[in-house]
Amino acid sequence: MKPETKTQKLAYVGIFTALGVVLGTISFQVGPTKVAPFQHFINVITGIMLGPWWASLTALFIGLLRMSFGVGTIFSIPGGIPGAFTVGVVYKVMRKDWAAFSEPLATIFIGGTLSALLFGPLINVHKGVTWFWLAFAPSTLVGTTLGFLTLKALRRMEVIE
Repeated sequence: MKPETKTQKLAYVGIFTALGVVLGTISFQVGPTKVAPFQHFINVITGIMLGPWWASLTALFIGLLRMSFGVGTIFSIPGGIPGAFTVGVVYKVMRKDWAAFSEPLATIFIGGTLSALLFGPLINVHKGVTWFWLAFAPSTLVGTTLGFLTLKALRRMEVIE
């Protein structure tokens, strides 16, 4: 089932935000970051189901809540939003589930770069761009693959169109 009204989309944002926060407790400390593969999993599903803006909003809410609960860092924001937005945009253009694999490109290169050049200096963390790219890569590759496989299973079971 694909949400059609703003109310339905907002309900999905709430559900996926809650799921992302709960699953976000499964994270790994990599230097100053806490990478969470399930953030990318949620990004894939919301990007395809809800589109770029609603998926980005979901990623923002997950990041803010993870930070407030102490299971995420400031890097949750640049580590989540670019991937969600990119999946949504690429899916709108391609209309193929393979759009999911645009998530790592955005997370690694856009999110990693923003983390190094903008968010890191805000909290006095000075790591190079390449360091953040390498820190984000395993998490986003695992989460994206899980999201893609889950999406395929949901389509096969006719849970979503």
